[in-house]
Amino acid sequence: MSTSTTTTNNLYSTPGEILDEEFLQPLGISCYRLAKTIGVSETAIGEIVNGKRRITTPMAWRLGKALGTTADFWANLQTDYDLLTFDPSTLGDIRPLVDA
Repeated sequence: MSTSTTTTNNLYSTPGEILDEEFLQPLGISCYRLAKTIGVSETAIGEIVNGKRRITTPMAWRLGKALGTTADFWANLQTDYDLLTFDPSTLGDIRPLVDA
């Protein structure tokens, strides 16, 4: 995954930034056009692009069909971002039930 100076956490690009920077801008596709093509609101696409909404499984399928990728591509971008940006210290003290 590429890094970007425009990310919200200054470390990792959000899936929405990748959508915008690697697909929408180079292909000249507006958020409005993508939204109409895949049957969602322009607000939904805008929120994804701006890092305010996650890419769900149905959205991953829609994006894959419209942009010539797979649903896995979008779902994996979201999962990778979530894992890289999650703070495990928020879980508290969890003791293992099994030995690793």
